[in-house]
Amino acid sequence: MKTNYNVIEEHTYSYSDTICFRITALARKISKLHNRACTNYKITAGQSFILFDLLENEGSSMTEISNRVQVETPAVTGYIDRLIKEDLVVRVDDPSDRRLFRIFLTDKGKNIAKLLLPDIRVVHNNITNLLDPGDFEVFQKCMSILEDSL
Repeated sequence: MKTNYNVIEEHTYSYSDTICFRITALARKISKLHNRACTNYKITAGQSFILFDLLENEGSSMTEISNRVQVETPAVTGYIDRLIKEDLVVRVDDPSDRRLFRIFLTDKGKNIAKLLLPDIRVVHNNITNLLDPGDFEVFQKCMSILEDSL
């Protein structure tokens, strides 16, 4: 009998079988590993995403950062405010548009991001090594399909 993965039948339904539950539970486990690596540098995983993004996109606006790290702009504003307090980033007026600010890493912020990046790569590799390479490719493809479609 062919299983239809699009429908969970009433008699076999369990909330722990739903994709929402499983992805959320998995994301919490992965976030815990990522946060553990970040604690050595006294930042959160969310803050690390901002720092890593700025390593590649120095001088970005809040909206640009928000779009790339896929976090709502108000949350990015909170992250930026905390990073400013820790002297990891600075907010600079955009000379061509008075409504915008540009965000730049401080030397301290660049240093922390560069030191943390190898630790995050270890976390990534430890997770991806749990899967066969072909399975990881399929997993990546499935995540991309879901991200693009939802």
